[in-house]
Amino acid sequence: MSDKQWYYFDSENQQQGPFSIEKIRQFVAEGILTHQSFLWHDGLTTWTAANKIPGVFTTPAPAPDPVNSTNLNKRTIPKPGPGGKTYPVPSVKKSSFGLFITSYLIAFFLLAVGLLIIFSATTQNTIDEPGGSRDFSQIEEVGNPTDRSAPQKEDSRRLSELKSQTMVGIGVLIASGFGFTFGGIYSYIILFRAWKVIQAGGARTTPGKAVGLLFIPIFNFYWIFVAYYGWAIDWTRIRSSYSNLMSAPRASSGTFLAGSILIILFFPIGVFFFFSMISQMCIVTNHMASAYALSRPLSRGLTGTKDY
Repeated sequence: MSDKQWYYFDSENQQQGPFSIEKIRQFVAEGILTHQSFLWHDGLTTWTAANKIPGVFTTPAPAPDPVNSTNLNKRTIPKPGPGGKTYPVPSVKKSSFGLFITSYLIAFFLLAVGLLIIFSATTQNTIDEPGGSRDFSQIEEVGNPTDRSAPQKEDSRRLSELKSQTMVGIGVLIASGFGFTFGGIYSYIILFRAWKVIQAGGARTTPGKAVGLLFIPIFNFYWIFVAYYGWAIDWTRIRSSYSNLMSAPRASSGTFLAGSILIILFFPIGVFFFFSMISQMCIVTNHMASAYALSRPLSRGLTGTKDY
């Protein structure tokens, strides 16, 4: 037992280690580990209660180390190798980055078209009437001095065309607004699913709070760092702590931090970082959704139940 590396779950359900058996016995003597504490070392097939592992409680513990025992809360999250604990794959739906980015691209296109139509109508009106209302005094030089119906009809027709063109532009802008609204709502769905993926790993907040607190004015300037940058930090920690997540997609915490800052300070550039953040969340969520789908046949075979 002396040459094995030991891990244990602390009171906050976080994995700690590796430690020698002497250190484990010291934790037992200090009361940090109890009979119900779960331990694991290379050679055990699963996490096992301490009282079921021979040699943990039978040998007297050495004198406690005053330096290390006062710094137990500062131990870092471990990175166990193959054979370490397995992350429970959550049931989550896939997220479509293509649907998200398409809605925004269409919205931006309609916004540009709508503004162009309105600008064109305004410019045309300025060209047609550079000095305000038309001057019909010159019409009296020819024809019937009192017959002004033709110019009036022409002005009325032109005014009607400009109004119609403006209304079309406004309609296109409204359509672009629907595109932005759909994209925004779907981005919150993606965020919710991304947080759902990491709940079993001790996430710092829940999916509902991650999304809901973004709607609070002023406070959301702070919460955007928790909802996005915090997710990247938590996912990186969880990914490195479970043996079955070693091959899972990574998330760039630098991108999430820069994106959170730029969305607040310089939105036009922050938008591009935001798209990258959403893309990475979709990749991670879809990876976990696929892993869950692969595990379902095995689950049905063992339990005899059907997933709904």
